[in-house]
Order: sequence, then C-alpha cells, then structure tokens
Amino acid sequence: MSEPDIDYCHLNLAKDYRGGERQTEILIRELAAQGYSQRLVIKRGNTLKARCRDIPGLEVCEVASNPIAAGWAARGCRVVHAHEGRTVYGGLVANLLFGIPYIITRRVVAPQKDRMLRRWAYQRAGRIVAISSAVVRSIRARFNGAQPAIIPDAHSGFVADSAAVEAIRGRYPGKTLIGHIGALVNSHKGQMTIIDVARQVEESRPDWQFVICGDGEDERRYREAIGGLRNIELTGWVENVGDYLASFDVFLYPSLHEALGSTLLDAMHFGLPIVASNVDGIPDVMADKVNGRLVPPGQPEAIVSAIDDLLQDPEKLAEIQAGNREKAKMFDVGQMTRAYLDVYEAL
Repeated sequence: MSEPDIDYCHLNLAKDYRGGERQTEILIRELAAQGYSQRLVIKRGNTLKARCRDIPGLEVCEVASNPIAAGWAARGCRVVHAHEGRTVYGGLVANLLFGIPYIITRRVVAPQKDRMLRRWAYQRAGRIVAISSAVVRSIRARFNGAQPAIIPDAHSGFVADSAAVEAIRGRYPGKTLIGHIGALVNSHKGQMTIIDVARQVEESRPDWQFVICGDGEDERRYREAIGGLRNIELTGWVENVGDYLASFDVFLYPSLHEALGSTLLDAMHFGLPIVASNVDGIPDVMADKVNGRLVPPGQPEAIVSAIDDLLQDPEKLAEIQAGNREKAKMFDVGQMTRAYLDVYEAL
C-alpha cells in the first residue's frame, strides 16, 4: 500500500452546526496550525465547509449522509477520526476498505440501541474517546469491556468586542443579565425551565433580565410560552458568541442531560459564575459553590435560590469569577489537541 497523502481525516455528518461541530472545527484549526494535512468529510450543505474554508492544508469533501460515502472519502489518509454517531460506520468502512485505523469520539450520554454492526464498529476502533466520565459509563454499559480514554472538549477561545458588548448591555440598562447559549431543544437543554424562572421572578426581581441565544426545533414553542413576559428575550442564532458571554453577569445552563457542556467552558473562559444542572458530565467540569451552583434539573425554585446566593455575596462572586478564568485554562484547545495527537500516534 502506498504512503498516505493526508495525515488525518475527520468525519462529521451532522446536519447542523452545534457544539460537536465547533469542537471538530477548533481541533482541525489547531492541527493545521501545527502543520498537519487534513481532510474534513461532511454532510453536503453543512456550514462547516464555509467556516473552515480559510484553514490551510485542509481538504473539504461533501458527501451524502451515509457511512459508505464517508468511509470511501477517507481513502489516502493515515488516521480517520469519527466525530459523531453516524460516522462510526464510516470509520469502519474506511478500515475495511483501505485498512485505515480509526478513532471514535463519543459526545453524548443517550443510550444506544444494541446493534451487532455498532458493536463491531466499536470493537474494531483503534481507540474510543469519551468527553466525560458520564460518557465512559454509558459506553461501558453498552459495550462490555470497552476502555475509553477521556479527552474533554476545549473552550472555543471566543473574544469580545468592547463596542459590541456595550451595545448589548445598553439594551438592558440597569439590569443583571442572566444568559444562556445553546440549541433550542427542550428535551436536551431544558430551556423551558428558564422561561418558568423568568415568569416566577418577573415581579419579585425586576432587575433580572434573561437572555437566551440560539435556534432550534423548539424556538416557536418557547416564543409562545414567553408571551408577554418582559424580562426574557430570545435572540435567535448569534455569531458573536463572545460578545454575549462578555455581557452576561451569570450563565444559566439547565440541561436535562449533558455529556459535558462545552459552552460551560466558554462561560468559564469569560469568568462567568454558572448555575447548571447537576447531571451527567457537568460535575466533571464544575463544582458546587466553587464554579457557581449545581442544582437539580427542572426545578425553577432551585435556580432562583442559586442565582440569589451568587448575587448576594460580591466577595464570593469575585472569587468564583477569577477561579473560573483560571480553570478554563485547563480546557484550552492546545491541551485537547495534544491528547488527540497522542491517540493518533499510538495507532
């Protein structure tokens, strides 16, 4: 067999650009900065193509959303990295057709159906990577004997423009901004709880303003639920994520289940105190009363109490802000990339 032309091939067949796709992009960018040649195989039409067009040494290959097309597109590469569920089979196809070793990164905790083909794909993988201990547990529950490595996600390194931050803050004069950023999918991110909190405190905390950034399948449902509430806004999708993070006073993350929550790392990068659900992989990255507050999922009263607790102790709040900026350094893209390079080189 001839020498591979491309160092690393990344497979991601997601239909939208979400947290996992952002992680795929920032890993590719860091590898490119270190001089590695790469190929990105994506579902036709995904915005990853436009987002990655400026990355040197990267080929982008758009394919139909099926594993055979994805696996075939990996020919000529030294290692294949399957970044999401549908590409596990693409890695298997590339291995069977071309003998290319592949790794799987698992980013969700949702249970998987026990299918023989999936078990085979996981068994043949050169390495399985989980982004948190919760994901490790879900993999071991389904694939007996699996020994996943843990490589957490990285913060995105967002920056903020001071003029844009001032403009955002200017829309809510005198308000404490309690913000959230995420796909608007209640069964996962639990944003209906934020609306319940806003309704509960509309009269009792007139200085609190809730800002939810993102789009998704439940946006219309949320807008109907908000109705005439004046203390909450849905912005829709925003590109200037860093500007919004820099504008917030508190970050609220009420997920009902969460493998890790890379947006939490972005919030920490900006020194934001966090109120988040105590579920799955979230305790891997934040501790109660150290990085903010952990609360039971789906309980508005607990969130109100946690926000109050943070805002009423300025000295503790400042300590949390400084500590979160420092902790975010543990989750920079350089560390994540070095961990993946160690996995690639071991294959």
